[in-house]
Amino acid sequence: MKRILAGVACCFVLGLFVQAQSIYSFEGLGSLNHQGMPNNVAMGEVGIGTPTIWHINTQNPANLVYNTFSTFQVGLEVDRRNFSGEEISGTDTDGGLRFLGYAFPIMPDKWSSSFGILPYSSVSYNTFSEGEVAGTNGDVAQISDNRGEGGLTNFFWANGFKIKNKFLVGVRATYTFGSIEKSSTISIGGNDVPVSNVTYEELESYSDLNFLFGVGYRHKLAEETFINFGATFSPKTPFNGTSELSLIRLSNSGSELETVNVGTQDIQFDLPGTYGFGVSYQKLNKYTIGFDVETQGWESAGLESQTYNNSLKIALGLEWTPDYDNVSSYWKRAKYSAGLNYHKLPYIVNNQALTDFGINFGASLPVSGFSSLDLAFKWGQLGKSSNGLIKETYYKVVIGATINDRWFIKRKYD
Repeated sequence: MKRILAGVACCFVLGLFVQAQSIYSFEGLGSLNHQGMPNNVAMGEVGIGTPTIWHINTQNPANLVYNTFSTFQVGLEVDRRNFSGEEISGTDTDGGLRFLGYAFPIMPDKWSSSFGILPYSSVSYNTFSEGEVAGTNGDVAQISDNRGEGGLTNFFWANGFKIKNKFLVGVRATYTFGSIEKSSTISIGGNDVPVSNVTYEELESYSDLNFLFGVGYRHKLAEETFINFGATFSPKTPFNGTSELSLIRLSNSGSELETVNVGTQDIQFDLPGTYGFGVSYQKLNKYTIGFDVETQGWESAGLESQTYNNSLKIALGLEWTPDYDNVSSYWKRAKYSAGLNYHKLPYIVNNQALTDFGINFGASLPVSGFSSLDLAFKWGQLGKSSNGLIKETYYKVVIGATINDRWFIKRKYD
């Protein structure tokens, strides 16, 4: 345990919350990350109406009530992307710490709490273009090199409460913070025109508080067989930040000749209102089938200078355990998961909406006590390779660990 926690601390010091490069992360706040744990990724990213006692539910705080153990989860993710389009191709691989959370019961079966940190968005792109300056009859060329990096992180504190035997409520407070740095270097030159190099740098820094509310309901159908319902709501929230703009004049060799700080201004990026609903059919320690749908009102959020679609996400997942009580077969005690998801993104590129489709599967392999090693894999496709867009085919591998124990319990006997 101490070695694991020390390793996590080292990851924080090294700043390993990174994601693979995505061409489309130049839009808005960047590529938006799934706010679930490794077990949710393996199950198609469902979780709003899918409770579990073995893992932390970061998608619906009401379901934390089922965490009767003290639960610690951590996970690493490796992301590889292939890019293809009109005369465009390339690959990129990156990864690092992606999941971290801790949940514990305050009043077992009545009130549980959790806190953790998850990346909300990531920005990592580098695009290059060249052409001629309009009206110069091809005598003057222009080259643009655009780069961006950074992202936003969610630090959350959530609580789930049981109001009656079947009805649950929860609330999650999230402090979202981070910075996004974008630069564009433009080179202009040609016949009888000296080369001119200018870099525009913009640093956006954000920090603000937002809330998510959740409810849950469990109905018993038969012995150890249940149907679960869940719903979440997050109101539209002002998201405050600052923007610093600088202009840098460069020599032909790329060294800085002059830097002009244009100034700093306050900006406000509204986070959209979110509505989610989930349902699952569950036979304890046998199988669970879950379905989620979530929509975000980006059309009335974002920045006034940008236009967005309302986003929609649909996820379907299955988890099953061949024989939970089998003491002679390790693989029959493991949990296996599979699922798929469709996500209509809020960003519009070349007057076209972006969509993301993924197929997921994975397993939770039991280790000492009630703990597990969590594995997940996702194959996905973002965008398309026609009409001026670029198709990203990506593969994500997640390796996580879940530690379940009864911590903070006073011993009755030595």
